[in-house]
Amino acid sequence: MVILKYSLRVSVITLTHKEGRIINKFKTITMAVAKKEVVRTDFLEEKVVSVKYVPNEKNGIKDPKHVAHGGMLNGATIAIPAPTMDNGKMKNLLTNVEKEGLEHILKGVDLSIYGGFWKEGGGAYEMGILPIYLSKDELRLDMSDPYEFIKLKVLMASPIVANSLDEVRHRATNKFVLTSASEQMAKEIDKVGNKVQAYKLYVKYEEEKEILRYALRNLGRNTNRSHKLDFLQSELHKELEKNPSLLVSIMGDEYLKTKVLLETCYEFGAITKLDKKFYTLDDEPISDGDAPFLQVSAEYLASSLGQEMRLSLEAKLKHNLK
Repeated sequence: MVILKYSLRVSVITLTHKEGRIINKFKTITMAVAKKEVVRTDFLEEKVVSVKYVPNEKNGIKDPKHVAHGGMLNGATIAIPAPTMDNGKMKNLLTNVEKEGLEHILKGVDLSIYGGFWKEGGGAYEMGILPIYLSKDELRLDMSDPYEFIKLKVLMASPIVANSLDEVRHRATNKFVLTSASEQMAKEIDKVGNKVQAYKLYVKYEEEKEILRYALRNLGRNTNRSHKLDFLQSELHKELEKNPSLLVSIMGDEYLKTKVLLETCYEFGAITKLDKKFYTLDDEPISDGDAPFLQVSAEYLASSLGQEMRLSLEAKLKHNLK
């Protein structure tokens, strides 16, 4: 209940006895009006959030048919309890609006961090809400259901559950990821866009053997000068299908050609490399004063200051490639 106070200035008319005059006086009156507070529940939405397993492709078993594919056995579960702080107290997962709205819907349920709902053996445990058991099978949570909304809040606080697809890449402890249909659709759109761009770059450079070799090396593939052009094309096409966004970042680099020039010149012995820094055969750094790492050296050769050195390197490379 909220009490609203209103101040009114009213006119009070009095009649004097002596002079028969009417005197108009003003008086301020404060009135209190009770207004019923509206409990918000609009955070409960008509949408579904999925909890999906994230296979460990680096350390786990890569064969999708294997019972332990991705580092977890089929049928195994991981229990996610309500999160606590170092002192053992419950973490506050709900905003004030969410707490009030949920308590309004779930009559008689105390969702404060001091209540028994979150504790093991408490209300949430008795009702089967906690702990949340996750497996390789996708778990779908209905965000219009108050109990499933609570489950989502618990999962969002877990150190092994990523809150988005983007977060998966930045935290090694992630075993599961929360994702919605809209996020997945956006990712698919990005993926399609990257694949289109990757194909364009592939077609642009498909006849340039040294660029194809450079791209494959940066994708973790070993190549050597004996590899034929058609082999390189075939291998890069496979990588394009697997990771188009990474290929775009490599082949869409504005300094791609100068980087390829540097790497190829080093391969032929036209320049030297020490601690990943590039130098001429006269030990002159290939830069304008900064440490000549690949990016710095490539930018220098692409600039007006580095044109003379670039032309010299291109001439040496042309002679070696004959």
